[in-house]
Amino acid sequence: MVQNYLLNIAIDSYVDSAFKPLNNAVLDAKRLEKTLIEKYDFKLIEDSLFNQDASRKNIIETLNILSAILIDDDNLIINFAGHGSMNQKTLKGYWIPQDASNAISDFIPNSTIIDALAGIDAKHILLIIDSCFSGSFLTQSRSTSGNYYFKLNQSKSRWLISSGRHEKVSDGQPGIGSPFSIILNEFLEKNCTKTFSVAELAVAVTKGTGNISKQQPVFAQIEGIGHEDGQFVFNLNKTSTEQSIVDSALSKIVVSFESASKLKTLEYSQTSLFGYFQKDKDVIVKRSDTLVNFLCSAYTYEEVVEFIPEEIEVDENTYIARVDGYDKLGIPEEGKFYSASVTFQRTFVQETPFMSICKCKGRMVAFSINEEGYYNNLICWGRNQADTAALMIFELKKENKM
Repeated sequence: MVQNYLLNIAIDSYVDSAFKPLNNAVLDAKRLEKTLIEKYDFKLIEDSLFNQDASRKNIIETLNILSAILIDDDNLIINFAGHGSMNQKTLKGYWIPQDASNAISDFIPNSTIIDALAGIDAKHILLIIDSCFSGSFLTQSRSTSGNYYFKLNQSKSRWLISSGRHEKVSDGQPGIGSPFSIILNEFLEKNCTKTFSVAELAVAVTKGTGNISKQQPVFAQIEGIGHEDGQFVFNLNKTSTEQSIVDSALSKIVVSFESASKLKTLEYSQTSLFGYFQKDKDVIVKRSDTLVNFLCSAYTYEEVVEFIPEEIEVDENTYIARVDGYDKLGIPEEGKFYSASVTFQRTFVQETPFMSICKCKGRMVAFSINEEGYYNNLICWGRNQADTAALMIFELKKENKM
């Protein structure tokens, strides 16, 4: 049986004062861990290595015992969040463990990590690294494959998603998260498609992070350790509906059945050109020409976007994203008036190729902070423009902005 495993390493506080304490490494790692376990059927392969547990000895020993645990059909994600370093002449990179002094001999070279990975027989290995100079791992950028998921999953793969290339990257404001991890976690948490590839995740993270910060994540294969051009495929551990939705050309231009049903409960019941209908055990979408077996309206983008206000009310306590955190909007200068609006973009992610973002002054907006201390960013991914608009409506309703 295929098993999905996670090795989670994160360091906020270091022994040596030469390494500035980080604000969000452990917070971000715990958030990722929770989502992967609860939503995508991952298990911890070993106890998470946080702060003092992430010593040089523990990290290297844990990496080296993975080869004795994993088998050919298993999948592995290794997440590292902490300080990194790079030799500016050789461009060789390093992870900095929690107990390191400010001496290169105490760091963990990329080559040591790669050697450990080379001995692992897993089908798919994905490194997620949120640290300065994390791109020193990378050798070759890759684009999204157009192959079917089954074919992608058949061949072995060794991929890395890094928060940057050869530059320093932002850790973000305390208790909020780094720009890279905010987008990574929000995509995984909000995703409602049953299946997507690691390349699609990487495209969403790369574009989303670029929208809220100056850093640019990179996606590439790790060469020389068994990469065969496959890709890890993420699968939700529960379906969004128990009914079978019969696919058709219309499904590409209307809101999903899940979104349409939710819009109906919110009393968005005005007439649409198309609707979802019951047909035996299936649900089909077709022109609304009868009320027999009618379930709910299947809105097009042009129809559903009419529900979103052109100007969304903001106030001085509205949060707007910046490169390394958030600012409060504040009181506008005399004679000026601020409002937010929703914009739509292509993401080039196969399963969720559209993105909607609520912005004010050209920056992403958050109206509140949730119980776990994360900003409720108004950014949504959808399978088409109509569904992305519907998902934004639900977020705006939660914030009492509609």
